[in-house]
Amino acid sequence: MTTTATDATSPIFRGDPLAEEERRAVEASIAEPADARHLDHQTLRDLCLAAGASDVGFVDIERAGLGEEAGHARTLFPAVRTIVSLVLRTNRDNLAAPSRPMANNEWRHATGELGDIGARVVRELNRLGIRGAFPAVGFPMDMNNWTQIRIWELSHKIVAVEAGMGHMGIHRNVIHPIFGNFILLESLLIDAELDAYDAPLAYNPCLGCNLCVAVCPVGAIDPHGEFDFFSCLTHNYREFLGGFTEFVDTVADAPDAASYRTKMRESETISLWQSLGFGPQYKSGYCMAVCPAGEDVIGLYNRDRAEYRQTTVKPLKDKHEPVYVHDGSRAEHVARRNASKDVRYVDFRAGLATVDNFLLGLKHMFDATQAPEGRALRLHLCFTGTEPRQVTVTVDGGRMTLEDELTGDPDAIVTGNGHRWVSLLNRALAGGGTGDLAGLTVDGKPTALTELLACLR
Repeated sequence: MTTTATDATSPIFRGDPLAEEERRAVEASIAEPADARHLDHQTLRDLCLAAGASDVGFVDIERAGLGEEAGHARTLFPAVRTIVSLVLRTNRDNLAAPSRPMANNEWRHATGELGDIGARVVRELNRLGIRGAFPAVGFPMDMNNWTQIRIWELSHKIVAVEAGMGHMGIHRNVIHPIFGNFILLESLLIDAELDAYDAPLAYNPCLGCNLCVAVCPVGAIDPHGEFDFFSCLTHNYREFLGGFTEFVDTVADAPDAASYRTKMRESETISLWQSLGFGPQYKSGYCMAVCPAGEDVIGLYNRDRAEYRQTTVKPLKDKHEPVYVHDGSRAEHVARRNASKDVRYVDFRAGLATVDNFLLGLKHMFDATQAPEGRALRLHLCFTGTEPRQVTVTVDGGRMTLEDELTGDPDAIVTGNGHRWVSLLNRALAGGGTGDLAGLTVDGKPTALTELLACLR
């Protein structure tokens, strides 16, 4: 609508005194909302199932088991009296496939579908005179709370457990007694009270099979109940959340394209574009993919557990793919034990000229398929300048090791000022050679440094 000068100066229409008196009379005739609305448990359940939910449960806002979530719910919708936990069953075979695009496609479609179901339920309740609100199924979340990590507005998992929709497995996914962990969750906040509420399940469907422990590429899941949240965050959420801010830093810090590509391979850049263009793309989710719990799922596992491991677990464990870790973390050690995984370090920064950053760059860019076959390659790296340091680099059997001392008989000794070494990585990647790097000397086998750089990508 276009605003004109006449619109801006025109008086607001209020009518004559008689019209104003009539308005007040209409307002006075409107009944105030009741202090409490009441709904029948079965009626609300039927309404939710008719809207498309696979299962549903209800929790009183005063339930002690909600903990701090009750306060979060009241912040979102102060009139809340009941929280509705909606469950949508997802397609197990998409999520269990070795193809992550298939799994992510299912998550994306199911997330949109569940959001639509929640909206339909609330609109129908509105028609009945009941108010309601619903947070997002997943994203978008409140990134103002990013530094506190809690970016979700309400924990759908805690609500679901209290509503009897399942219990948390050791992989931190809610396991539904029928559908297993192949579900998505949503919570609706309504201002009505029910004649009955649901209680948590009396048992946990989690089998304790530890298949999720075995398949996690970063070892985030511990069979005794511990969970390494940050290792999971670093890898599985690589293309959004913290991974995206790191991408921005890489672009901002890189002096040129070659420097940028020491951190981000072309396939990684395109994959990130895909995540931005089509919705968040999870890197793993294998813990969910292999979980055999739930009445609809457990049959295949119980019929032949060895076959289940061969056809469901092994393809994911043996999948050739990058795994994103922090240097020196348990996640790094777990990923390195699996020859199928290409360990990628998130610590390295393309434009930071320090010795530590250079060494991380070596590990970050190392490609085992380019390593010399049938023999070891050893170099002594002597860093001079403001960061004097001596490091032994050994490439043997498709692995690179770094030692913070000079050990063994080297093929070559490379000496140079510390701030030049990151540039060496950039030039190696760009195919620019090493001859014009002033202050760098190679004693011993002249081609040893070239061979080392040939192992990088």
